[in-house]
Amino acid sequence: MARTVRLSSRLASAALCAGILCAGMVSAPIALAQAGTGATAAAACPDASLAAYDVTSVKESHPDRIRFVGAQEIPDGINGEDVPLSMMVQQAYSKERNLPLEDAVTGLPDWAKMPNYYSVQAKMSPEQVAAFKALDKDLQRACRTQMLQALLADRFKLKVHKETRQLLGYDLLVGKGGPNFQETTGPDPNAPKRPDGTPITGSYMSMHSGKNGGMEITVHGYTMEQVAGILSQSNLGVNHRVVDKTGLTGKYSFNLDFTPSSGVGPAGSPTDASDPGPTIFNALEDQAGLRLQRAAETIDVVVVDHVERPAAN
Repeated sequence: MARTVRLSSRLASAALCAGILCAGMVSAPIALAQAGTGATAAAACPDASLAAYDVTSVKESHPDRIRFVGAQEIPDGINGEDVPLSMMVQQAYSKERNLPLEDAVTGLPDWAKMPNYYSVQAKMSPEQVAAFKALDKDLQRACRTQMLQALLADRFKLKVHKETRQLLGYDLLVGKGGPNFQETTGPDPNAPKRPDGTPITGSYMSMHSGKNGGMEITVHGYTMEQVAGILSQSNLGVNHRVVDKTGLTGKYSFNLDFTPSSGVGPAGSPTDASDPGPTIFNALEDQAGLRLQRAAETIDVVVVDHVERPAAN
């Protein structure tokens, strides 16, 4: 289950993790951005009655309040507070779930990019809920994707097409000294608690403030493919797709303490002289025994042809 977490507004803009914008300690809603694999998302919704949500509401989020960024899938729709339009477009149209937003979706005007957010609510009718419950999970996912596409077309007048492009990304590799972490053997006794007060007993990832005003990530019971996905989907300083090439097949646990940064030094490793802590590149190598190496990949990119500001309701 995907988890949404809270953080200060400074770090919220630097924390797109596991498909949702995250911040602080863990809570447990299912996120809009947990849209499944490309194959599942590409499946066709078999029920014409589920072509669009029955009721939708879209409003610009208030710019002055502390951000809680993300969207929760509820049984009969969507409940989203501060949701970037680029995230919704990626989830509705892109099969590349492990791409940063700026790589997955291009052509958006400035008003549609972060840090501009929307409050989005959508509900099915009782008849739609009954039809939806009769479907298996893969077909439910396909219908949710179709209904999100309809919401974007109706409220934002969105039109898109896809293009094949070659983008520069990174391979996640084991460092020269080998991994600096152990395979996960059981529940974490120090795991964060769910909203009901019970501890998380399985795999989890949490983000919170680290040293020198930076960020700390705790990963417990994650595969390296999942770790690569976190690095890809997070604006932590990598800002490109990351593909697991470690050859490690287990589930692992470790911490990373670093300062989000987007500068790139001459050797290809991000640096930022104004940041007091290590970058995500440095932290991966020094703290986890992993490294990132430049690599090029051919992917499908969603290109926005037309979009309009929504009329609030």
